[in-house]
Amino acid sequence: MRDFVLALSLLTLGACSREPPPEATHATVAATASASSVPSAAPVAKRCLPVVAASCGCVYSCGGGIEVAPGKWRVTHPAWGTTPVMATVAPWCVDGACTDAFHGEIVCGVICPRKPADPTCHFQGDACVSGRDAAP
Repeated sequence: MRDFVLALSLLTLGACSREPPPEATHATVAATASASSVPSAAPVAKRCLPVVAASCGCVYSCGGGIEVAPGKWRVTHPAWGTTPVMATVAPWCVDGACTDAFHGEIVCGVICPRKPADPTCHFQGDACVSGRDAAP
C-alpha cells in the first residue's frame, strides 16, 4: 500500500509540475506564433430595425445600425439626416405585439400615441427597408 501511495504522489507531482513537457511548449509557441501572425478582424454587426423614442412613445420607420460597442448601436435614419443616433436594441411592445427595435437616444419634442413598430424591417442590399413598402 505504501508503494501505491508513493507512486500516486509522484504522479501527482509530475502532473502539477510548473514546466510543461518540451513538446507541449513547442506546440504552444507554434500556436501562439500562428495566431499572432493572423490579424483578427471581427465582422461588424449590422441590423435593420424600427427606431423608437421610448421615453415619449414615438415610433419611426426602419433604420440601419452598426454595433460600435457591445450593446451600443450607431443608427442612421432619414428622419434626422446625416447625424447618427446612439441606441440599444430591446423589444418594443404595444398591445401584445412585440418586435426588436432600436431604442434611440432621441430628444422628445412631443408625446406620441404608442403604436406597434414595423416587424418587417430588413436589408435589401445595403438599404434598410420595410417589407410593407414592397409591391404586391
